[in-house]
Amino acid sequence: MNQIGVDREEPQLKTPRDLAAKIRQLQEDRVRHIQAIAEIDKALGQIRHVLTGIEPQRDADERPRRRYQKFELTGEESVIEFVRIQGNPSTAQVNAYWKGQGRLGVVNPILARLIKRGILRREDDPSVRGNRYWFNA
Repeated sequence: MNQIGVDREEPQLKTPRDLAAKIRQLQEDRVRHIQAIAEIDKALGQIRHVLTGIEPQRDADERPRRRYQKFELTGEESVIEFVRIQGNPSTAQVNAYWKGQGRLGVVNPILARLIKRGILRREDDPSVRGNRYWFNA
């Protein structure tokens, strides 16, 4: 009995020629199955796109392109200006300002860089989550 559940006798492979023919047949079957699977995946991707209105899935090696935005001030200049105007903002306030400008991600790496350069000073403040930032005097 084979995997489908039907009794079928397999031909006896008595000679090397029989074995070679069977191998060729299996390799051809494998190629046809791979092509059929690719066609099924393509059809399912098109159906998914029609039903959900989303883009078809990309291949694993296709990476989405980064979008660069152009702002009047660089990220660092913007943070420095905000701290200058605000006085001593908390991390959450600086991040809210950052997002409000339409910038992606969080501002924390820029804050760390400005602290490391000695431009800003960080102080713990138990009244807020995170820290407060000051100009280094």
